[in-house]
Formats: sequence, structure tokens, C-alpha cells
Amino acid sequence: MRKILLLSLIVLVVAFYSGLSNLGVAIAQKDDIVFKTFVHDPRAPGKPVPVSNCTVTTNDQVSDFGLAGWYMPSAGMDYQINFGTKPKNLSESQVSAAIQSSFNTWTAADPKQKFNYAGTTTTKAAKFDGTNAILWKGITRGALAITYAWYYTTTGELVEADTVFNRNYKWDLTDISAGDCGGTTGDYDVQNIATHEFGHWVGLDDLYSSADKDLTMYGYGETKELKKDSLGLGDISGVNAIAP
Repeated sequence: MRKILLLSLIVLVVAFYSGLSNLGVAIAQKDDIVFKTFVHDPRAPGKPVPVSNCTVTTNDQVSDFGLAGWYMPSAGMDYQINFGTKPKNLSESQVSAAIQSSFNTWTAADPKQKFNYAGTTTTKAAKFDGTNAILWKGITRGALAITYAWYYTTTGELVEADTVFNRNYKWDLTDISAGDCGGTTGDYDVQNIATHEFGHWVGLDDLYSSADKDLTMYGYGETKELKKDSLGLGDISGVNAIAP
């Protein structure tokens, strides 16, 4: 059996006032499976604690990107949504449309990235079980959402991915036409954060330089923020640089 690398807890952190203060990396190995966790400071450098620190885009033409180390299979990834865990203020159709739009953003940038809706799931936690699950769950307040990815060390092909949104925060949906910071006051936008998380599915890593703050793969998120719905130059360059 081919060796499988378990890369877990790629965290989109939130520019917020609670949580951990330093980047932490833990690595545990059992047999041929390697487990990694990445824990990041939930507050962007120099940011105070107002309702929102969302800023409009000033330069999304920065060419920076980071590769996580895997690529999607040529057939794409089938994904399932646990609607039983969704925010109560959002309908199933709203959540489904937002998730699909987030995936479509990456497919539009690189047609090799294919995502197929495979119906609902009842799974309530991320686990290596053959289901690419998307759900809400109470997780550490140091993270808005966590993406878990399993891939073959021999080939670099992604085997499975799960994304868990933190239900300890308030979520909503606003059309991107409202502008970069046109979302609901005090709420995080599902499509905005999902587009970042699904960048991990395609094989991109987080960025933390302040120069990258207008890119989708910037590792901090804000309330009212919508600008991650669309990709910047580095995001597009990165997804097209992933091999094969």
C-alpha cells in the first residue's frame, strides 16, 4: 500500500482578540502516516480589536504563493455537505450555492481543478473515512475554519480533504457586488472564507506577509470581508503552478 501523508489542520486564522500567540507546529508519526498540526496567532500583526478590520483591496497583483505539497486527482474531488450543522440563519440552498461558487472560483482559474457535489453527509467531524466533508463544528476560537488534507507521499496526489467551519462565530452571506467590505457587520462570510479554505484543497498554502493581505490565500480573515471571493494574481499563479 502506498504511503499516505496525513496533513491536518491547515488553519485559516481570524484577525481577532482571543487565542494563541505564536505559530506552533507539532509532528507525530505512526507507522507510515505522518500527522502535522499548524496553530497560528488569530490576530493579524498590529491589528486592534474593533468589530472589523476589513480593508478594501489596494493591490491584489502581488505574485506570491505557497505550495502545500499535493495536487488534486485528475477526476477531481467529490464533496459532501452536512447541512445539519449549518448556521440556522442560512438555508441549505444558500450554503450549497456559496460552497459551489467557492469551488468554481478555483476551477475558473485552472480547469484542472474539478469539484463534484456528491450529496449530503451526516459526519460531524473531520476524519479519514473516504468522505470529503464540509461542515460546521465548535472548534478552537483561534481558528475560523480548518482544512484537513490526506495525500500520498509517493505521488503527491490528494486522497481526501475535509473542511470544518467554526460554529462559535457568526456566519452570513453577501453577494460580492457589495464590495470588498460589504458583508454583514460582526459576521464572517461563508463564501469568502470557503474560497480560501478550498485553496488548500487544490494544493496552496497560507500566506502571512502583509504584502499579501489582498490575496485569497492570506491567512487571516475579517468580519464583513468579501474580497477573498475573487482571486488575486498570486492565487491564480499558484494554482496554475501545481503539478501535474
